[in-house]
Amino acid sequence: MKKLISTCFISIAMATTFLSMQARACTVSESMETRLPFNAIELTNGDRLSIANIVLEAKKWPDVDIQAVIIAGAYVGEKDRERLKSERGELVNSYLVQLGINPQNVLIEPKVFTNEMVKNEDGTLNLHQISIELVPLCKGGCERLCDDPRITPHSRSIK
Repeated sequence: MKKLISTCFISIAMATTFLSMQARACTVSESMETRLPFNAIELTNGDRLSIANIVLEAKKWPDVDIQAVIIAGAYVGEKDRERLKSERGELVNSYLVQLGINPQNVLIEPKVFTNEMVKNEDGTLNLHQISIELVPLCKGGCERLCDDPRITPHSRSIK
């Protein structure tokens, strides 16, 4: 009986502790995407400005490294898709490095976009051949960024 009471007490204490803890989560990231003319590689000045702006915002994150994930895509209707994916990815990679992103923290994901992925019901294309997402890399986790007044998370969930 004494063992049962002890076990119940421990269980209740653990449950109370667990339920009193708050779970905090938020999303901290910067992103942009752009459409390129078919078979083109070059970024417009507007694209470069958009990329520079998200990098500037990401550099406001305190005490973190920045990871960049680049989706470098080509549509099935474009010519020489493998070359386009490769050159688009390398162009964006090079520009991010010029802006101060560590080249070791840049991931390039080449992708071929099919009609099923990008065609709207009316037949028009919703195609962005370049997509960039910047996320923080934090030693010991990034939870501290959720409550940092210098950062505006894109989403927040507190339970």
